[in-house]
Amino acid sequence: FIVLLQRVILTFDLNLYIPISKVDTNMQRAHSRNAAAKGKFFFRRHLAPLEEGDDGYGVKYASMFSKAVNGDVSIGEHVADGVAESDLDEGVSTQRLQAPYAAGSDEENAYEEMTMAEIMCGKGDYFPGLIPLVRAYLDHINADSITMK
Repeated sequence: FIVLLQRVILTFDLNLYIPISKVDTNMQRAHSRNAAAKGKFFFRRHLAPLEEGDDGYGVKYASMFSKAVNGDVSIGEHVADGVAESDLDEGVSTQRLQAPYAAGSDEENAYEEMTMAEIMCGKGDYFPGLIPLVRAYLDHINADSITMK
């Protein structure tokens, strides 16, 4: 499942970023008894890049790895002046480069608390869940019926 999930993330260019403080909170909650069955964890609500009309749409996206790759783009900030878009292509997908980045308070409603069942199977009409995403990936690659089972 983990290998399939990794391929889903890379193929569909999913955005799973949440603030590090929420990752710390998730780790603390995960250590409690029966956390997987009864606990709630912070998880990203929308995994796809922002679309027109979403909070933060239209703000230039800069990958958190751009600074390491290019040495001249700040992490979590807008693209630095004088950096050509062609310079950012190294190590960052074109789709991710074209996706806008919503920094700070614009990202506050990008994540919410979910149970493990909701993370795995989906929640509402806005979060598909990890298992349905893996199934969609298998359909995308035209996997045979034996692989689908």
